[in-house]
Amino acid sequence: MKAANTPGFRAGDWVIVSGQTGRVGEKLVSEDFAGQFAQCLANVEAILTAQGLPRTSVAKVNIYLLRMGDREQMNGLYANFFGDHLPARTTVGVAELSRGALVEVEAWAYAA
Repeated sequence: MKAANTPGFRAGDWVIVSGQTGRVGEKLVSEDFAGQFAQCLANVEAILTAQGLPRTSVAKVNIYLLRMGDREQMNGLYANFFGDHLPARTTVGVAELSRGALVEVEAWAYAA
């Protein structure tokens, strides 16, 4: 049995990336939203790369924001990261995230 905190799980033709915060190890990379969101996306990409997948394999992204006021900034950073490939996305405002994070990102990638 795999540990419950596995960052990426392959299920048939899908790789599901568990929620990633703006951390490297146990430390948040930044106190600001842009830095944390960039690290979230870098963490997602590293997990996909380990599975042999490019970011263009991502079909669906769920983003959890501590402050919905960060949504406009998130939209621009998201568009820059994915370029012309913009996966379906859900953005949800939440009351709290793990260990002081401002944002968390999970992704579903098609691996076929």
